[in-house]
Amino acid sequence: MIQIRVTETQEKIRSIEITGHADSAPYGQDLVCASVSTIAFGLCNAIDLLNGKADVSIQDNRIYLSKAEPDTVTQTVLHTGLIQLQTLAETNPAFISIQISEV
Repeated sequence: MIQIRVTETQEKIRSIEITGHADSAPYGQDLVCASVSTIAFGLCNAIDLLNGKADVSIQDNRIYLSKAEPDTVTQTVLHTGLIQLQTLAETNPAFISIQISEV
């Protein structure tokens, strides 16, 4: 299962961490995993191109985005990505879990 952990402060996204694998199909054919990866890499690229001031870490089975001082552009990108991930989770609840925590 893909685990998505979002931390917020006063409705501003501070970080998004994505770990795991959907295992909804054989390796290389898993459309749920491919969809989450596409959204995540799109978020990383958009933040880098539009602002470039976020902490981004990409490792095996883990993508982590963090923004210490949230700005309007980054928040718009992160909230858009979260909506996309939530939409995907709604149609694939057996393979994606999203947890949002207030810090």
